[in-house]
Amino acid sequence: MRYMAIDYGSKRIGLAAGDAPENSGDPILPYPVATVTRSRSLGHDIGEILRLAEKEKTQAFVIGLPLHADGSHGASAQAATEFASAVKKRTPLPVEMFNEWGTTLDAEEIMLDADVSRAKRRERIDRMAAASILTGFLRHQANQKREAENAVS
Repeated sequence: MRYMAIDYGSKRIGLAAGDAPENSGDPILPYPVATVTRSRSLGHDIGEILRLAEKEKTQAFVIGLPLHADGSHGASAQAATEFASAVKKRTPLPVEMFNEWGTTLDAEEIMLDADVSRAKRRERIDRMAAASILTGFLRHQANQKREAENAVS
């Protein structure tokens, strides 16, 4: 299944895509797709995301849920949940939410290790965070599948 991950933010929306493995193997690493600069119209922003999703042949969405380290919800989690509801109203595709705690830090670290300049990091951070969200989601899915297979054995 082809997923598109969304890192929803107040100024920018990061997008990444990737496929779930056919078997219980490790997922293929997702790739950054785009960063959508937020407009004044949520409908416009979702339309742009759906246009890119169609281009990527997306079959399902994963939207990052920015929980606090203790798992509690704050204003950002509420905004992401409301955004997910708006996306669900505009597409028949499945929409799931996944805890994105630490994904921006992961993305920043990867780019620092790759010696990406500060300006380019700022430009790419949101789509890299979306790729990190999707990596975590796909790993979680693969682990659940493995556990289910082992329980049957």
